[in-house]
Amino acid sequence: MSLKKLAITAVILSFVSGCKSTPDIRNIPLSQTAKNKTFEYKKLSGVASDVVTLGTVGNALREHVSAHTGYTQCDIECGKWQTADIKLIWGKKVFLTDSEVKITYFRGDKFRTGSTYLSKVHTAFPYQIEETTESFKVNLLPAVTATAEDASDALFIPISSPISDKTLQELLDNVMDKPGKDIDKYVYSSGSFDVEFDPASVQTSFERKLKQRPNENKSNKRVYKNRFTFNSGGTVAFVDLDIFLYRGKSKVEYRLSHPVSVSPDGTSQYDKKLMGVLLEHLISVANS
Repeated sequence: MSLKKLAITAVILSFVSGCKSTPDIRNIPLSQTAKNKTFEYKKLSGVASDVVTLGTVGNALREHVSAHTGYTQCDIECGKWQTADIKLIWGKKVFLTDSEVKITYFRGDKFRTGSTYLSKVHTAFPYQIEETTESFKVNLLPAVTATAEDASDALFIPISSPISDKTLQELLDNVMDKPGKDIDKYVYSSGSFDVEFDPASVQTSFERKLKQRPNENKSNKRVYKNRFTFNSGGTVAFVDLDIFLYRGKSKVEYRLSHPVSVSPDGTSQYDKKLMGVLLEHLISVANS
C-alpha cells in the first residue's frame, strides 16, 4: 500500500472512534396521483389450509414491494472493499410493520470496527389487511412521504444518495402499477398402505414407473428408502417412500407433496381432490 493510502487510512481510522457527522434530513416531494391497490387471497381447505394465512399474505405483500423498488440483487447489502479497513456498502431493506411496508435505501462506508457512515432514504406504503371467512383482502396505499438523510463520511466528504428523487418516484409508482405476488407453497400428506407383494417387487415397480431423484435411493436388508417425482393430471408431485416387510406383506409409508399457487386476484391452482388422486396413483404403481 502506498504512503498516501496509508496516511489517508490512518486519518480516517482516527475519526472512527470519534464523533460522527450528523446527517441532514430533508423531505422528498412525492406525487399524490397514484390510487390504492387491492389484492385478494382466497383461503384453501384440507391439506392446504395453512397456505393462505395472515403471515403468508403479509410476506407476499412485502415481496411485492421489494420486487419493484430496485436494488433487487442487494435486498440486504452489497459491498466492495475500498481499502483493507473500509468497505463501500449499498442496498435496500424492506420490512413489514402492523400498518406499513417500510423501505430504507442506504449507501456509504462500513469499517472493520463496525462503525458506519451512511446516506439513507426512507419511505413506506401504508396498508390494511381484512380477514373474512373466505379470504384475506389487502388494501395497499401509495407512499405519501419520503425523507433523505444526507450524510458525510469520516473525513466529512458528502456521501451520495443511494437513490435519486426521480428514480424513487418511478419505483414507488411501479409498486402501485404491477400485479401482486402469488403465494407459492407445497402441501403435504403422509400415511401408509399395504401391498401383497414382497418389498423387492414393490421397489422394482416404483423404479420402473416413477422418476427417481438422483442419489435419493437407499436400502438395507430391512427398508427401501426412496424419493421419487411423478406426473399425474399435469401436476408434478414428489413422494418419499419407505418400503419394508410387515406381517408377510409389504408396508409402504409415504409423504406426498405437490405445489400450490394462490393468486392475488382471488383465484388459485388448488384442487382439494388432487392429493387423493396422487395417492391412488401410488397404490396402483405399488400393485403393478
